[in-house]
Amino acid sequence: MNFRHYEALYWIGRLGSFHAAARHLHTSQASISVRVRDLERQLGVVLFERVHDGVRPTPKGHELLPYAAQLIALAAEVRRVGAANALSGRVRFGATSIHALTWLPELLRKLAVETPGITIDLAIDTSETLQAMIEQGRLEIAVLAGPVSSPRLSTESVGPIENLWVASPCLGLPPGPCPTRVLAQHPIISDRPGSNLHAAMLAWFRAEGVEPHRCHSASHLPTRLHLAEAGLGVALAAHSAAMRPVRRGVLMVIETSRPPPRLDYVLACADAILSPFAQHVADAARCMIRQQPDLDAYFAAASITDR
Repeated sequence: MNFRHYEALYWIGRLGSFHAAARHLHTSQASISVRVRDLERQLGVVLFERVHDGVRPTPKGHELLPYAAQLIALAAEVRRVGAANALSGRVRFGATSIHALTWLPELLRKLAVETPGITIDLAIDTSETLQAMIEQGRLEIAVLAGPVSSPRLSTESVGPIENLWVASPCLGLPPGPCPTRVLAQHPIISDRPGSNLHAAMLAWFRAEGVEPHRCHSASHLPTRLHLAEAGLGVALAAHSAAMRPVRRGVLMVIETSRPPPRLDYVLACADAILSPFAQHVADAARCMIRQQPDLDAYFAAASITDR
C-alpha cells in the first residue's frame, strides 16, 4: 500500500472514470487499474462499481475517499515546504517609506520563516529613485507609485491611491466647490519636484490653465499633513491618511469641480522572467499587499504610526 494507490482512488472518485484519472496523472489507464486492484486486494474490499457513464465509488470507496483527500493535501503541503526551503539566493527589493512602515516588516518575517535561504537586500527611498535603481539593474523588484512607463520594466498594478485636497480651517477657504484658480492662490503642499505625485498635481492645475503661485515640497506624507494642519497651505494627501485629522477637526476637505489626481501603485520587476527565488519574493509581496481591501488602508496606518 503506497501513496500512488490512494492518489488513484482520489482522482477516480473525483473525475468519475479510470481514463480521466489516468489523463490527469499523466499515466496509462492500465496503470491506474493495477493500482486500484492492488489497493482492493490489500484492503479486502471493492472500491468502485461500473455505471453507464463510468464508475462510481462503492459505500466502502466513499468511506475511504476523505482519507485519500487528506493524503493528497498533505503531500501537496510537503512539496510546497520542500520547494520553499530549497529556494536560496539574494533579492534586492525596493519600497517607499509608507510600505516600510506598514506591510514590509511582516513580509520579511514571513520570508525568514518560510524561505530562510533567501536573503533580502532592502532599499527604502522615493518611487522615482527606486525606479532609477531598478532600471540600472541595482534592484530586482520594487513597489512604486505610478504611473510607471518604462520599456525596461515589467509592471503589475497592485492598487490605486485616492487623494484629497485638505487644509486647516484657519485658511478660511469657503465651503462648497473651490475654483481651481482660488486654490492655486494658496501654497500647495505636495511631494518634491520630480515625483509622480508632484507631476500629477501640476498637470491637474495646468489642465485648466492655472499655475500654483507657490509650492511646499515634502516627500513624507505625515509631514505634508502636519504642514497643512499648521495652516501653511493646501495639501494633496492620500484619502485614508487625510481623513483622520479631518475627523479630529484640524483639517477640512476642500471640494473641487474635478476629482484630485490619484496615484496607481505597481509591483515593478527588472526582467519579465525572474529567478525562482525572486519570483517567490514578488508573489509573497503581492499577496501581502492584497491582504488589505485597498492600499488606502496602508496609508491610514502609516499616518497613525508616524504621528
